[in-house]
Amino acid sequence: MTMYAQTSGKQSTNSGSFVPIPGLSLTIPEGAGASALVILNLPMPYATGNDFPGANLGISVNGAVSSVVAGFTYNEQTPPSFGRMPTTLVLNVPLANKPQTVAAVWSGVRGSTVIIDTPATLSAIFD
Repeated sequence: MTMYAQTSGKQSTNSGSFVPIPGLSLTIPEGAGASALVILNLPMPYATGNDFPGANLGISVNGAVSSVVAGFTYNEQTPPSFGRMPTTLVLNVPLANKPQTVAAVWSGVRGSTVIIDTPATLSAIFD
């Protein structure tokens, strides 16, 4: 079985700590002894700022952010342009005895504003 959520429109955050990405959450079913492969894909994100801008990306399970995270930063303190930084995060989530909410989360690095203006997706694949 596969579950899928997708964003639409432009979204951004300048939070210094993880906050949910609107529209990217799923409730995965119970299933003790099995697991779900959860995939967060941001095909064209970028970040703006003047201190090596970048983004942190993660997946939370019932509100707890996994220690497995992804991210990017630019190589220049103040980039002359803010190129796209495709980012994908894959996480194995053990299923529990009750449904669980998985959600994509993000934050800016060193005061950056992180922006997505193309569809981003959160998928869960399980048996």
